[in-house]
Amino acid sequence: MEFLNLALTFPTIIFTALLLVVVLFWAITLLGFADIDMFESDLDIEANSSNTNSTGLFSSFGFGSIPITVSISLVVMLSWLVNIYAHKFFAYLLGDGILFYIFGFVMLVVSAIIALPIAIIISKPLQGFFSSVETSRSSDLLGLECTVVTGKVTSTFGQGRINFQGTEQLIQIRSHDEHPYSTGDTVVLLEHLKEQHCYIVTAKPW
Repeated sequence: MEFLNLALTFPTIIFTALLLVVVLFWAITLLGFADIDMFESDLDIEANSSNTNSTGLFSSFGFGSIPITVSISLVVMLSWLVNIYAHKFFAYLLGDGILFYIFGFVMLVVSAIIALPIAIIISKPLQGFFSSVETSRSSDLLGLECTVVTGKVTSTFGQGRINFQGTEQLIQIRSHDEHPYSTGDTVVLLEHLKEQHCYIVTAKPW
């Protein structure tokens, strides 16, 4: 009850709500209805229109090539964890009335600031994996077989797993075929769409 009281009262409830959104997103992703880097293309389009780097802000913090969804998830999770302990041990500092909300907001900001470098440290081992995925998204993969890992593959959605140079990688795939693909199907990478950061796939011809 003490845990629920902390998690569901201000200021921790702000991060609790964000954490629930993160958990919901990853649940949907595991079910195959969302892509891990589903926001990357939209940010690239906005960045191109303003002549800026869409991932520059995140990279400058030290997250490197890690997808934005992973970076945000780490920061939210750690911010919630730091805040719930801060709330537990320093609740007496919040005061009453308007001071309660002022110091509560300060606690939120401080928790996020503390969580950011911790998230960067945790993300370091993941950067090599996502960097190798990004560098191998080229014509070198065309013609290789890929295993579908999402529940479906359409012209706007889909993910596949491929072995390239001894490394198993997750890539974005799309299909214009009328034949439906589902989890476990083997397809062939037919074309690389650089701007969309994905591959067009077709049915295995043999």
